[in-house]
Amino acid sequence: MRKLIYLLPFAIMALSSCMKSSSSDSTPVPVPTGTFSGIFRVVHYNPTTQKTDTSKISNLILNISQSTGFKVTGDTVLYHAGSYGDFALNGSYIQFVDKTIPTNATAPLPKIHLAGLYQYGYDGTNFQFQAVFSDTLAYQYLLKKTN
Repeated sequence: MRKLIYLLPFAIMALSSCMKSSSSDSTPVPVPTGTFSGIFRVVHYNPTTQKTDTSKISNLILNISQSTGFKVTGDTVLYHAGSYGDFALNGSYIQFVDKTIPTNATAPLPKIHLAGLYQYGYDGTNFQFQAVFSDTLAYQYLLKKTN
């Protein structure tokens, strides 16, 4: 009988997880739309020297809309390519598909393109997203809505 008493809380938890939730699971994800400007930076951590380098910085403009996709302009001379394409998002990640990358391109490209999966945050004004590669390299976009 004592064993059943100890199993009771676990049985209740298991059964309650099967019940329909009335929480805000259907809350729509805010979609960033409009024009954003700000900083793109490449952050590189050198494990040997244990120092971080953020010397590759560009000021970018991102126009984004669900109907027309995205377009990157601004300071696209040195590090970041000007580009355009489509995007999709959920509550945590945004994925960009850059239509300007040639289909026969091989890595590394001469300039960084807005392509791939990024973790993001958007509060209606600030739109920040980043991709981290092998714990030593990150692409960070720190943008603010301008209209």
